[in-house]
Amino acid sequence: MSQSQNSLKLFAQVLENIPDPRSKYGKSHPFRTILALVFLGLLANISTLAEIQRWAEIHFPKLRQFLEFKNKKGRRSVPHAITFARVLRKISVDKLQAAFAEFLNAILADEQLVAAVDGKAAKQMTDENGDPVLMLNVFAQTLKSHLASWSVHGDKTNEPGCLKSHLEELFTMYPCLKLLTGDAMYTQRPLLEALQAYHCDYLFQVKANQEKTLEQMKLVFEDAPNEKPGDRRVDKKRALLRFAVCG
Repeated sequence: MSQSQNSLKLFAQVLENIPDPRSKYGKSHPFRTILALVFLGLLANISTLAEIQRWAEIHFPKLRQFLEFKNKKGRRSVPHAITFARVLRKISVDKLQAAFAEFLNAILADEQLVAAVDGKAAKQMTDENGDPVLMLNVFAQTLKSHLASWSVHGDKTNEPGCLKSHLEELFTMYPCLKLLTGDAMYTQRPLLEALQAYHCDYLFQVKANQEKTLEQMKLVFEDAPNEKPGDRRVDKKRALLRFAVCG
């Protein structure tokens, strides 16, 4: 079995940890098959359930090697987009994020992760007041993969406050996360102090309009050596950190 097939098999096994929210009647398709297809479709940058259905039909010969499909009149079939929607309405986002984190940790082994945090408004979705849904996202650049997200307004706070309240959850899901970056909005003392408890390095920006913070930093780093990162080779475990610092 190839490495990609092993990864897909592991992915399907991890999804078994998410409880099936459906009743015992009317289960036409296996629960983990539905979840796996949605996850894989999203990873392939497919944004609608109808497109995920078509994608699964195109790649059905490979998918059937590690997933079980409904057998109707001697012929296996892919779940319909409506079936995807009905199942997803009943699933907790937190459980989905935890399952995806378990899968990533398994394939990354002891690799060290670098992630960026940023808030984005989902303009195609609105809350109960008709306002765009503001989400805090954590993104791993080297993996080109989304790690986690939370609703900022749901936590009734701003973006730094939302990140601070979810730090324990984030580092529980990704203990391999060793460097966190963000823009000037996240350069706040309570957040940076909270990050120290998780032994994570952080790289945040300070703008000229943050005068007091900038002046204090100039005093602290006044005698620091002004050297550019060297070009010497680094071992694999430090490669991600070096990439993040050097850009």
